Formats: sequence, structure tokens, C-alpha cells
Amino acid sequence: MSDSIHYLPIMLDCRDQDCLIVGGGKVAERKSISLLQAGAVLTIISPTVTPKLQQLIDQQQIRWHDREYQSGDIANRVLSDEKLSEFGYRPYFLVHAATSVPEVNNQVANEARSYRIPVNVAHQREQSTFINPNVIRRGRLTIAVATSGAGPLAGRQIAKEINQHFGNEYEMYIDFLYHLRETIATQVSDESLRKSLLHQAMSLSILEDIRQGVFEPWTEQQIQHWINQSIEQLDY
Repeated sequence: MSDSIHYLPIMLDCRDQDCLIVGGGKVAERKSISLLQAGAVLTIISPTVTPKLQQLIDQQQIRWHDREYQSGDIANRVLSDEKLSEFGYRPYFLVHAATSVPEVNNQVANEARSYRIPVNVAHQREQSTFINPNVIRRGRLTIAVATSGAGPLAGRQIAKEINQHFGNEYEMYIDFLYHLRETIATQVSDESLRKSLLHQAMSLSILEDIRQGVFEPWTEQQIQHWINQSIEQLDY
């Protein structure tokens, strides 16, 4: 077990970040959709693309270089002067190597690593510096499942079981908690009191009410009343 990799789980903010995918097949399509949903600025290098990718390109959601990958594509980027880094280019935020040619994928990975750019290589975990987990989403709730090399089938099966446990009620529940937390943050300046109120919020029966179909979203007045009442109970 000593050769196992212990990955560091993180959530990346990809909004307006330049990301690169080398490849234009189904794997590249899946990764493209995920990156676009995360708000990334996406470039694809590939002589061919899937019909779905072509549609996204036609809609100007993706920049496409219609050719094979060339050595230096990661490093030798030329953008407007205000975006140039001290090295003369603005490096990519993330890189995906998703071609059907292992040699090309390795070339992409080696170049990305040389510039310390996180890179994922399709079907070659050992060449990747990050992996894409299976993801379950319920609105603001994101659950990621990774098996650290045990295989994608195991990950998908476990994700399927988790998906069955966390129903659509969690989307409404997490939205409620988010709105309540934002209101507390803007109206309560004392940090310890804010933490106490958030602990109080977790004891509410909101999730069960949603499951029973009896929950009604709180108005601003109801939220304010709950905050005031809870502060009194906490004896602040």
C-alpha cells in the first residue's frame, strides 16, 4: 500500500481562467462541458472535434486551433500586452491532454509540468498531476468521489450509491442555509455570535420539512425574526 497516492481534495474557482484541452473527442467533450460550466475560458487544440464541440465553437464558447498539437503550444502563447506575464506569456490555469495518441499526451504533460501547470492526462493517471473525480451536484452542494487509482468503474459505482442517498431535497436545503448564512453575515458583526447562530441553524428541521413537502421558503422578515429570537435564547 506504500505506493498509493493521497490526493489533496480542493475546489477550484475557474471563472475567467484560461484552460487548454488538447484533443477533440468524447473525452475532450466531457471535460470541455465541465470547464465551461465552471466559467473557464477554454481553448482546444485538435484537427477534429465532435459535433457537440463544433456547436460550442460555432457559438464562440470555445476557441479552437484546428491542427495537431505542437511543441511550445503551452509556453509560447501570445496575448494582449496587459495579459502578458513577466515571462512574456500568460500561462494556462489548467491543461487536459485528451488525445487518442499516448505520445502526444505525454508531450503535453511534460511541457505542462515543466511550467508547473496542473495537467490531467486521459487514461494515464501516472502522468497526471491532478485527476477529475466523479461529481454529484445538488445545486450548491457538490460531492466529489475519487478512488485514487482503484479504477473509474469503482468510482462511478460509489458515486451512483451516493447519488441515490442525496436526493433533490438537498438543493433546496443548501440554498436555504446559504441564504440564511449570507443574512447572518451581513447583519451580525460579532464573529462568535455568528458561529453560534450557524450552529443553531443546523438544528432546524428544514431538511425533514422539505422531504415531507411542508417547507415554505422563509421571507426576509422570517429570517430576521429567527435571528432576533435565537440571539435572545443565546443570551447575547
